[in-house]
Amino acid sequence: MKRPKPQLPGAANRTILKRTFVLMGLFGVAVFIPLVARLISLQVFQYDTLSQLAADNQTRSSSITPARGTIYDRNMNVLAVSADVENVCIDPNELGLSGQDLDAIAAKLGDILSVDRQRIRKLMEDTSYRYQIVKRKVEQQEALAVRQYIAEEAITGVYLEPDTKRYYPCGTLCAQVLGFVGSDNTGLDGVEAACDSILTGQKGSVITAKGNYGSQMQFHYEDYADALSGNDVVLTIDATVQEMLEKHMQEAIVQYDVQNGAFGVVMDVNSGEILAMATLGSFDPNNYAEIGDAEEAQRLEELYQQAMEAGGEEREALLEEYNSQVANARLGQWRNRVISDGYEPGSTFKSITLASALEEGAVTLSDTFSCSGSTSVKGRTKALHCWKTAGHGSQTTAQALQNSCNVAFANIGIRLTGEKLYEYVHKFGLTERTGIELGGEASGIFFDKATLTNPDSYASLTSAAFGQTFKITPLQLVRAISAVVNGGSLLEPHIVKEVLAPDGTVLQETERTLIRQVISQETSDTMCNLLESVVSEGTAKNARIAGYRIGGKTGTSEKIDVFDADGNPVEDKIVSFVGIAPMDDPQYIVLVALDTPSRETGYYISGGQMGAPTVRDVLADLLPYMGILPEYSDEEGALADVTMPDVVGLSTGEAKKLLQEAGLTYRFIGTGETVLSQIPAADAVIPGSSQVLLYLEPVEDTATVVVPDVVGKDIETANSLLSQAGLYMKLIGAAGQTEAISAVSQSPAAGETVEIGTVVEVEFSDLSARD
Repeated sequence: MKRPKPQLPGAANRTILKRTFVLMGLFGVAVFIPLVARLISLQVFQYDTLSQLAADNQTRSSSITPARGTIYDRNMNVLAVSADVENVCIDPNELGLSGQDLDAIAAKLGDILSVDRQRIRKLMEDTSYRYQIVKRKVEQQEALAVRQYIAEEAITGVYLEPDTKRYYPCGTLCAQVLGFVGSDNTGLDGVEAACDSILTGQKGSVITAKGNYGSQMQFHYEDYADALSGNDVVLTIDATVQEMLEKHMQEAIVQYDVQNGAFGVVMDVNSGEILAMATLGSFDPNNYAEIGDAEEAQRLEELYQQAMEAGGEEREALLEEYNSQVANARLGQWRNRVISDGYEPGSTFKSITLASALEEGAVTLSDTFSCSGSTSVKGRTKALHCWKTAGHGSQTTAQALQNSCNVAFANIGIRLTGEKLYEYVHKFGLTERTGIELGGEASGIFFDKATLTNPDSYASLTSAAFGQTFKITPLQLVRAISAVVNGGSLLEPHIVKEVLAPDGTVLQETERTLIRQVISQETSDTMCNLLESVVSEGTAKNARIAGYRIGGKTGTSEKIDVFDADGNPVEDKIVSFVGIAPMDDPQYIVLVALDTPSRETGYYISGGQMGAPTVRDVLADLLPYMGILPEYSDEEGALADVTMPDVVGLSTGEAKKLLQEAGLTYRFIGTGETVLSQIPAADAVIPGSSQVLLYLEPVEDTATVVVPDVVGKDIETANSLLSQAGLYMKLIGAAGQTEAISAVSQSPAAGETVEIGTVVEVEFSDLSARD
């Protein structure tokens, strides 16, 4: 048997050493595996998070508000623009650790910024906050004063950060259309809200290093990312037309003592572009939280003072009532009634009914209708009355529209049938939103088909035929009547014309959008003639403008769903007129509605006597501005305004010739061969055929006269009285020598002392216009 060799001592030690190294290696690997895993987790998987935390701990970041895009009118006039301002901020934690005199800082900032110093001091006390805003949107002058104070006194913990502020250069003009932005520059209403994503840019940032206690370490590190400006929006609105509309609406509110404001719109009938849109009373979007109506603001202030003087539960109740009324007043003045409020269109709707009936052949121009003042209607418990209680007698289709006869239109509705009227109401888009870019648009409220086609009752059908007992928005009505006169095309109204990049590049352009063809060109042409006859022969004579072919329809509607404190229906009315011009080539439509004119003004409450003159005044400004020149008939031409030529220094023969060419008559005063002075002066605008005075002898002083009272007089009498006084009469409104037409206002007023030769504007009204 072979013996094993004995193991040497050195070999054993090597074996043990090897095993020790192996065990140590295994142990070391086991120890480092979690460490490596942790390192991988920290440097790979948590890298982004930890890097951000480190950056936050070492840097201060503040955002830069981007410049909001500018809003322009169609002629590139600025309606809304942003300007650079700054926010004044504090770091309470840094201020608390700085050892500075915080009372002195609060006092100085309060003085510069007109902010309560105690409020600033209170903001400084909570050192758990690193960021508090003392005042937002500080103008550059105040910001410069703060910056100088910080530099001069080596103040730390007070900072200024860039921001922008929205300005509306035109104040209240177009307020409900433009809307406004909040403190964060986000659009809250109107175009500002509807186009917020277009107008809003991309925020920038400023990153700077900060010390252990959060203090800013200037000149150590700074990174700046530019803010990207928003895009600009160009509206279809024409600021000049908007001003015309608002001016004449405001004049009507005063003249007729309108209690609940007014609304109106001007639109291009062939493109759907909105040239003006207004709701009065209004507000200033620069201070949108303030109540624009001075009387309402005063009443609310008195309510607030009453609450402050009370105590306990009474005070709380009054404050609650005050806050509720302020909120309602703000919502009311911000509301764009042209798109958001439904109202009874009244007789303006008769143009829709007649266009539908003519298109369907339910009536013709040769048909006649009899009106005795009232008629019985199947399904009505009471007789249907016409506004003219004595009745209109026998009348043609054209005369029925001119007279705005309810009895005739009840019969036209029955001939059309409920089914067809329902169909055309939908075709004219009166039960759907128009699609305008603005938010808050309402849709019409109309009868359901079953009610309108009920064979056992024509009550709803006849009421609908002359525009009562349903509601549509003003914009829906304007769009529908535009289709009546533009060849039958129902268009989508729009208020955004273009979107521009900050460099002026056109990014988007709104095109004309045809929804559907509603009536034929032939029917549209017929309706144009009929609507023109309403102004020349019917209830809208007060919309007449010499030299222009005006058409339109009057309307007087009741508030069927408004009740007084006792639950009784109110007698308030909305009077309106829809005017179109020129009728030989319709281009513009104007609607003005006056909500609740006073009964104490002496005017009969009707669209013909209040709405028609207001729209007339708008069109009288609008048409020349848009380049549409008057074309006078021979009769109108003789009375058209002419500019008085300068004949001083001319011989009597030369003066005669020049005046005859201008369409003026003359009277020489004194003896001589040369004109030494004239009345009126050169360049004065006076009615054609007027007689001018030419002095052939020296006149020491210009004579003055007292303006006679011509209100209530007919045209011939008024002209005679003014002529006898050496004054000239400019006729405005209805024309014709009838008992129904008389002067309702004059300017200068009766009793004023004026120079001989002054032109007196006299408005004549057809007082028989009761609808």
